[in-house]
Amino acid sequence: MSSNQILGYQAANSEMCSRIGQGKRWSLSAILLTVGFCLTLHAQSMVTVSTLAALRETVQKSDQKISMKAGRYKITELPDGSRNFPCSGSNNTIGLSGVYINFPVGKSNRAHFDITGSNNTLKGGIFEDTYSNGLLEVTDFSRYNQNRTTLAKGQRGGANIRVSGDGNTIEGIKMTARGSYPYGYGNTYGIGRDNVAGLDKRCGLLITGVGNTVDDCEFQHRAFGHVIYMQRGADKTWIKNTVIEGAVRPSNDLYKETNDDDLPKRFNYQLPIGHVKGLPIPRDVMLNLTEDGIRAYPINGSVTVENCIVKKTRGGIKLYLAKGDVTVRNCSVLDSVIEGYSLPSGGKIINSSGNAAYGPLIYMHFSRTSNHQIDLKILPAPHAVGNHVFAAIRGRGHNIRLTQVGSPIDATLRPIVVGYKARFQFLTTDYPSVPDGYETNYERHYGDDGYEASNMTIANGTDYPMILGDQSLSNTIASKGLVTDLGNNNQVSQIGLTD
Repeated sequence: MSSNQILGYQAANSEMCSRIGQGKRWSLSAILLTVGFCLTLHAQSMVTVSTLAALRETVQKSDQKISMKAGRYKITELPDGSRNFPCSGSNNTIGLSGVYINFPVGKSNRAHFDITGSNNTLKGGIFEDTYSNGLLEVTDFSRYNQNRTTLAKGQRGGANIRVSGDGNTIEGIKMTARGSYPYGYGNTYGIGRDNVAGLDKRCGLLITGVGNTVDDCEFQHRAFGHVIYMQRGADKTWIKNTVIEGAVRPSNDLYKETNDDDLPKRFNYQLPIGHVKGLPIPRDVMLNLTEDGIRAYPINGSVTVENCIVKKTRGGIKLYLAKGDVTVRNCSVLDSVIEGYSLPSGGKIINSSGNAAYGPLIYMHFSRTSNHQIDLKILPAPHAVGNHVFAAIRGRGHNIRLTQVGSPIDATLRPIVVGYKARFQFLTTDYPSVPDGYETNYERHYGDDGYEASNMTIANGTDYPMILGDQSLSNTIASKGLVTDLGNNNQVSQIGLTD
């Protein structure tokens, strides 16, 4: 059959299916013929596989319902150079319920699953990066980082799952990511080109396609890299019912690394990059061992995050660089180190929650950001450490409501800062002598456009105090916590608010 004939049949079939759906009048025989043709066109063939080699071959074809025999598998069952699953087929359901796949660190430098096809569902399965010595949780960071072959080895910044096709769904998987260098130091030795240690990151799930969904998944991320992140053409991304958990480490532990090959000792327990180069590693703060939980790079597309929990990451739900519609609903962000939530203009946080245990719960990167709608329940954080602010707010036209849940909130009543240069990295308060011209790594990388905060409505129903800085203007503030107003034309009322 020629390509023109195929296109002709497809067009005719589409019209007939549409007419049936619209109740158009057809003869019984024509209806039966058309229904059969529709079913044939979209039917998936049933395929059962019992080896990784068969799975790898099958996912490169289309229109299948693939079921893999339950059991434990190891990616090294495949030959070197073929230790991944290139899902180039489309319209497949890949059922991996009861399937566990072991990915030994250092045995493959490719994404575990590379989904370039469209309209696929990867459903079920447990995928785990493992160390050859059986190590499950890193506690000796000195020994770990000195083993670059079988332990501290990443994916050169790549992700374990890549989704570049459109209309795909990742559903019901559990993935444990391990292996990166350096691991255990947060951003201390650089996170991009300015790194000083030979960065080798490993990320979780990268989305660059349109209309992709992540549903009912669990990501245990024990490597330095983003967990779920969006780049390039990503649009209409929906992340829901998903749990993400990273790990943190007290900064004081870095002073216990005394081997000559340990990074803290090599750099004389000082910060090695940026405007803070030469200052000692801050004490009594937490360091993130992962990057961001859910992150958008500059994309034109929309993102919806719903019913998700993000714990112990650098940034929690960090979407401020997205240019499309952003909605976060019924989510919780806990124990983030740099920031909990960030949004682009027009972004919404609805019926969500979080704490400011190790870093600000809310951070607004640009004063040009406008019209946030934020409704957050503030959760207790009696384990909080560090001298960071609770929130750093700037921009225009925001509507923010904060309500308090339970007590004690925090041993330190951290300020909600509005319209002032509240540097959100721990260096702000640990080093009060840092000159006014100091810029954080983020500000140098993304630029900064001032600290104005104007025409906002903020209802602060928490005990946290508020500081309206010298660049706050014409805001309406109702606060349970004490308010210090250093701005202009702000309308302030001290009231008691409840849920």
